[in-house]
This record gives sequence, C-alpha cells and structure tokens, in this order.
Amino acid sequence: MIGKDHISGNPVTVAESLDILEERKKAGELGYEQQIAYDHAKKFASMDLDKAKKFAADLEDVGISKKAIIKVIDVMPANEVQLKNVLLIEKKTFEADVIKKVLEVVAKYKK
Repeated sequence: MIGKDHISGNPVTVAESLDILEERKKAGELGYEQQIAYDHAKKFASMDLDKAKKFAADLEDVGISKKAIIKVIDVMPANEVQLKNVLLIEKKTFEADVIKKVLEVVAKYKK
C-alpha cells in the first residue's frame, strides 16, 4: 500500500528483487505495487540470481561499496564514461586502475 512505513533499507539487484517477488507470487497473489515491481524486474533483470551473486563477489574484491556494486550489476556499463556515471553514487573519484578492474569484471559477466 502506498504510504506504508519504510521497514528496511537493504539494497538488492534487480535479479534479487525478481527472485524475492517470484517467491511471494508462489505464496499468493501480488499486490498492485508488487505486480508492477515484478513486471519491471522481469523486463530488466540482465542475469539470474546465482550469476548476480558471483558478480557481486567479484566486484567486492575491487573495493567499491555495496550500493555501487548493485548499480554496476543493474546497469552493466559498457565503457569508462558510463561506469564513472554509475560510480557517482559513491560521491568520490576513483583511480584509473579501479575503473579498469571494474570494467574487466563487467566484461566477464556480459552476455
């Protein structure tokens, strides 16, 4: 329902949200907002949950925040400019070697 209190603030990838919503859908009918979120997640999930978790683990080794990892996985930036725009969420600049490492990991997980 619109206007409910915020319960928790754990960021998740689109793949994780799709998995959560599919579990809820099996348990019963989704509410209006959940159905919209489910449709969105189905349309924009770029990989399955297991692949997203492995991807996140590889990005953690690079040294960026959980929030930035989620954005990188969801956006899958194709070049340095796109990646820098995604990493603006960190509100700091990154060394060229970190950018290069993140792009290498992204290239590994692209379809």
